[in-house]
Amino acid sequence: MPPPLTRIRLLGPITIGSTRLGAPKLACVLAALAVRPGTPVAQTELIDRVWDGDPPDAVLNVLYSYVARLRSALKAVPGAAIRRAGSHGYVLDIEPGDIDLHAVRALRDEARTIAARPDETPERTEHPEQAAESAERSDQALELWRQACDLVGDDALVGLSGRWADETRTALAAERLELLTERYAAELDAGQHAAVLGDLAALSDAEPLAEAVAELLMLAYYRSGRPADALTRFETIRVRLRDELGADPSQRLRDLHLQILDQDPQLDAVEAPTTPIQLPSDISGFTGRTAELKALDQLAESVPLVAVVGPGGAGKTALAVHWGHSMVDRFPGGLLSVNLRGFDEGDMVSPREALGRLLVAMNIPGEAVPEDVDAAAELFRATTADRRVLVILDNARNAEQVRPLLPGVGCFTIVTSRDRLTGLIALNDARQVPVGTLGKVEAIELLARILGAERVEAEVQAAERLAELCGHLALALRIAAAHVASEPHIRIADYVAELERRDRLDVLAVDGDPAATVTANLELSYRVLDDDTRDLFARLGTLPGEDFSEELIMSVAGLAESDTPRVLRRLVAAHLIEQHRARRYRMHDLVRLYAARTSEQELSNDERAALVERFMEWHHDRAFEPIGEEETNIFLACEALQDHPKLWRLVLPLRNTINEWRSISRVHRLIDVAILRAEHSKDHLGLFRMTSMQAGAHRSHGDSADALESSIRALALADSLSDREQATASGNLGIYLFDYADFTGSAASFIRAVDLLTATGHNPAQLIFFTGNMIQVLARLGRFDDAAAYLRSAWTLGEDGLTPDQRLRLTLSDAEFCLSTGEFNLAMDAIDAADAIARQDSYGQLDMWRQQLRAQIHLHAGRPEAARAAFEEELALARERNMVSFEPEVLCDLADVLVELREYSRAAELVAEGHRRWPKMSQNFQVFLHLVLAGIHNGLGEHDAALTQAKTAVDGFAAMPWPARHELALLALADAHAGLGEPEAAAEHRAAADRIAAPINRARRHR
Repeated sequence: MPPPLTRIRLLGPITIGSTRLGAPKLACVLAALAVRPGTPVAQTELIDRVWDGDPPDAVLNVLYSYVARLRSALKAVPGAAIRRAGSHGYVLDIEPGDIDLHAVRALRDEARTIAARPDETPERTEHPEQAAESAERSDQALELWRQACDLVGDDALVGLSGRWADETRTALAAERLELLTERYAAELDAGQHAAVLGDLAALSDAEPLAEAVAELLMLAYYRSGRPADALTRFETIRVRLRDELGADPSQRLRDLHLQILDQDPQLDAVEAPTTPIQLPSDISGFTGRTAELKALDQLAESVPLVAVVGPGGAGKTALAVHWGHSMVDRFPGGLLSVNLRGFDEGDMVSPREALGRLLVAMNIPGEAVPEDVDAAAELFRATTADRRVLVILDNARNAEQVRPLLPGVGCFTIVTSRDRLTGLIALNDARQVPVGTLGKVEAIELLARILGAERVEAEVQAAERLAELCGHLALALRIAAAHVASEPHIRIADYVAELERRDRLDVLAVDGDPAATVTANLELSYRVLDDDTRDLFARLGTLPGEDFSEELIMSVAGLAESDTPRVLRRLVAAHLIEQHRARRYRMHDLVRLYAARTSEQELSNDERAALVERFMEWHHDRAFEPIGEEETNIFLACEALQDHPKLWRLVLPLRNTINEWRSISRVHRLIDVAILRAEHSKDHLGLFRMTSMQAGAHRSHGDSADALESSIRALALADSLSDREQATASGNLGIYLFDYADFTGSAASFIRAVDLLTATGHNPAQLIFFTGNMIQVLARLGRFDDAAAYLRSAWTLGEDGLTPDQRLRLTLSDAEFCLSTGEFNLAMDAIDAADAIARQDSYGQLDMWRQQLRAQIHLHAGRPEAARAAFEEELALARERNMVSFEPEVLCDLADVLVELREYSRAAELVAEGHRRWPKMSQNFQVFLHLVLAGIHNGLGEHDAALTQAKTAVDGFAAMPWPARHELALLALADAHAGLGEPEAAAEHRAAADRIAAPINRARRHR
């Protein structure tokens, strides 16, 4: 058991918790009360002890201030307080065990009680169970004496002066000497003479006249085979007593002297029962692992076998050994440990060799250990059964190496391994305790333990960066900290700079110590793999990115499809790769560097180039699918492969990112690089693809003119390419003409694209995408029959053959069409159907369109409050998904709703915010904002400003043309004239609005 936690220290400097009381008289007040807790001390007695008979004039006031300060400091000690005792005294209320002096005395008294308990001695009893019980009591008493001595410092009441302090110190020194004498006597009784010899010699030198200590030292010398030293020590104390005290040694000491001369057998040590403790030394500065230690605590009570597994260098052995050292009392049968060298230099330890070591540790003679593994395993189980032994089988290669070494019933085994030891879990009911990298806080704490807290606190940002560069791997952190600690003149930041500048695997190594390198540690895991698994590891080391999908691994593995999962599982079992999500795998940062190095060593240049090509093709083939979890990988890969002539094939999937209006500037930069690479290699298809994407990037930035220019250039490039590229170019041009407020040209481009795609039967995803955009344009033009025909044609692709996102897009196109024709109930039914599809996954821009349509349906159906709620939900969704480019448009849509709700000032604020967030909005949307502003100004009575905005909106919608919005702009213009007192002009514009509305309504009725 650990020594008790004390809150107040008197044996050494006076402290409360971790705070030392620097003022001597303040400390003396506390000491005077703490030597007798719970007992009142009169003011006069306190004053005499503190001021030693010479108090100041205002001593009571000073005493009151000291008591007040102590009361404040004692708030840190639960249950402790100083209270008045009568009218002229104080008492310290506290648990005596919270004061080190009284904790020592309690431990000493308990040890004496246990040791004095009547019983037969182990060597004379006829009953082994009684002998074991007596030996256990002796061990308990000895442990208590050791704990008591651990609390005792070299001096007491450090810093205090005066008669009372000196007298108390003298008494406590005598008490300390008595305690140490009892403790070392118990150690000698337990047969620990060799272990305490040095301590006894030092104590005897410090207390040269203490006969009891000299007696113990003489006995320890004799039992350690050094009788001459024992006789010399007797002569030394005899002379010292005569010269300083004029006395002779005691009869007891003289008798011992004669017994040593006669080599009396009664002086021989009693053979103490030995409990094997083979654990390696506990690691200095063990840090963190609270959850793992707790798991071991709990599992030790319920299961016999635990597998502590994790990558090399994570600290598995340190965890097992540290836990074992803290659990000595729980395993009275012993603590055994053997390094099986499963992942080590040289040959691994065979089960028979390991059994031999374990059995010898259990006091079985080596010649009695059977050569047959099964027989030796049976003997080990019988020897350990019901003895509560802890066995640590460190660094195991696999389950087969471990099984013969499992002890008997009632024992607990910890196996550490870089392998997942799945076989032990399946057949031996082992429980797994995974050990991964350290958390951020734990990593910094480990650095602080090695480098010193002050040094780390002074460079906390550099320390955090160092932990990142070490991947929070315990071994890497210790190597890095050792380098910094060995050169105190350098800063942590200097070492960080070296790691960032050089190959980290080269830097994270200790010269002259092959074991203290990250590379050598990883090599031990790699070299035990079979050929197929090594090859897959090297192949993955060629590929850039953050993680790997299972599908990509299958594509680059170079194995039969049925073999790849098995080989991949081996890599996972070896902790060289981990499955961090379903069907997705990643490598630790340092493992990835090692894998890249392995790739360069094991694969030819041609093989690596082919793998990179396959990697790029795999992503290119999915360019028109949702980008999902591959986006980060593609960005990293593009940055790593910027010089590749086919970079465009890797950039192309980022069209999804542009379509969702995310990371636009980053994608745009990559497009520009890819265009240069395609031009240089005369790759016309690549040049076309990147020019098309460039147009999309311009559009997402709000640069409608630049987008249109790039799109026209892409259309020209497509002339020499296939129908598919021409369809793509036409469809994209339709999008940019729509933004540029040319609805007629936009519709023509979309129709050409859809007709080409329909004729070729290629790329249904693109066909549905362009159809959805075309429906919006045709509906705005009032061409409802054309829109309906194209929509029906898209659905005839077969609903069963459509992907969820394709069905979602067509369903939203249905809603858009019904909204345009005024069939609001049908439109909302379509939105409900879209909701059912969207529940299955996240669909980026389609989710935003779905929410926008819901709001528009509510608005046009006369439900502005519901529309506001829907737009606010869309805004929240854009912010949640970091689709910042959507926010300004949603803000302006929301402003349109607020005009209907007559919240004109708030609507004006939102329009201003939208302008500020989206200064380059499309011409199409700019015209819409003029209409919204006209409504705001009319609502605020600012009819001159409304007139200007409405005229601009009328001209813009007429030019598109967008009859439905043209009608609304004319009505806003009429309202402005009416507000200015111009009824004739107002009537004229309302009549014009009616003329526009009539054919639209007829078309709707016809529908």
